[in-house]
Amino acid sequence: MRKTEKRISLFIISVVVMVTILCSCGYQLVQDKGIFGGDITSLYLPIFKNITYEPHASLYMSDAFARELTSSGLFTMNKENSDGYIEGTIRMIRILPATMDKYGVVVEKQVSVEIVLALYKRNGAFVKRWHFSDTEVYRADDINAEDYNKRNALRIVSGRMARKFAAVILIDY
Repeated sequence: MRKTEKRISLFIISVVVMVTILCSCGYQLVQDKGIFGGDITSLYLPIFKNITYEPHASLYMSDAFARELTSSGLFTMNKENSDGYIEGTIRMIRILPATMDKYGVVVEKQVSVEIVLALYKRNGAFVKRWHFSDTEVYRADDINAEDYNKRNALRIVSGRMARKFAAVILIDY
């Protein structure tokens, strides 16, 4: 009986040692918030700069990005003395005919949006720049609803680009 007890205790010790070795293979605990190892946990996001002729586009973009970054849980948004800030610029909004009817009247239009985002640390040090673009088709056959449809398309594009940005942030950091 003595030999089996030694074998069992030796087996238990070897299992504990193996589990300890396997569990400590280069893994480290990271903070659950922020990027750059927790250096940037709060962000300030001012209204996007709009260098296009679409007057409300900056509001749609800023709202979509703030909502998406807040819902990601990585950051606290727009607090005083934030660890970093994001400057967003809407570089281009192009509206082109997408579909015509048999009489040559435009039935659908396509809105294309291009933005540039730059992340800076609190001290103004540049961190990274991203370029995003996206398109959405909207109905333009009813003149009374065309403006509403265009604004809705801009909201949809803004939301998609914000989700892409949040995904890129999660993958990169």
